[in-house]
Amino acid sequence: MPLFFRTVASLREIEPRMKAVVVGDGPERRALQDAHPDVVFAGMQKGEALGRHYASADVFLFPSTTETFGNVVTEALASGLVIVAFDYAAPRQYIRSDINGFLAPMRDEDCFVAKARLAVAISRYPTMKLAARETAMKISWDVVMDRFEQDLMEVLEHGPKEI
Repeated sequence: MPLFFRTVASLREIEPRMKAVVVGDGPERRALQDAHPDVVFAGMQKGEALGRHYASADVFLFPSTTETFGNVVTEALASGLVIVAFDYAAPRQYIRSDINGFLAPMRDEDCFVAKARLAVAISRYPTMKLAARETAMKISWDVVMDRFEQDLMEVLEHGPKEI
């Protein structure tokens, strides 16, 4: 979460009225709320309520370095959001940097912040948002399972890749 809050602070330099919303819950929530009163903590959301949060956003920051599949990536794409994420796992699989979102090299926090600033400032939002939706429309369980099978075969043949 530190990178998320650092990114939000940087984005507010170029868009002071920006509203940051955190959806989800966890043991750190109360402390984070106290430390960041300028951020809305919506708690756990499901179904239509979750959909409303996605629909109200323009950019989706995903600074995780531990999430593997990340349903939130496909949900954000389906909502037409410009995603900023690290180049690994689900983001690497679905985001085409500068086309339907932005990818930063793994653990390069300065690049992540820079990509987020670009995501907020760019004028090609409609094109990126449409590309995000089109990407999501191509994702099905058959596609996911085929990709998973390909990844397993690659590991069996060549061993695991380094992240």
